[in-house]
Amino acid sequence: MRKVDLEEAINEKRTEMIELGMAKGLSSEETVVCSQELDRLLNEYRRLTVKQGRSKTTLFQDDFLTIYENLFSIIMRPYELFLPYKSNRFS
Repeated sequence: MRKVDLEEAINEKRTEMIELGMAKGLSSEETVVCSQELDRLLNEYRRLTVKQGRSKTTLFQDDFLTIYENLFSIIMRPYELFLPYKSNRFS
């Protein structure tokens, strides 16, 4: 697979995983399978860039950080409902 095609597949899989996580939950089988597929694509991308002599560790770290931030925001979304209502009415 070419690098450009792989980058596109990674972005599509990341979007799919986020949508599944929001719709069905992070522990649903579909979300976990999608996450594993994304991991496989990211590993393939890393192997490809290392093989070409252009290791992009910062890009890999950015991908991991982006996935972590997205999953964290999905996890925290239900808890935002329980936060106290903020109003300036009594200030």
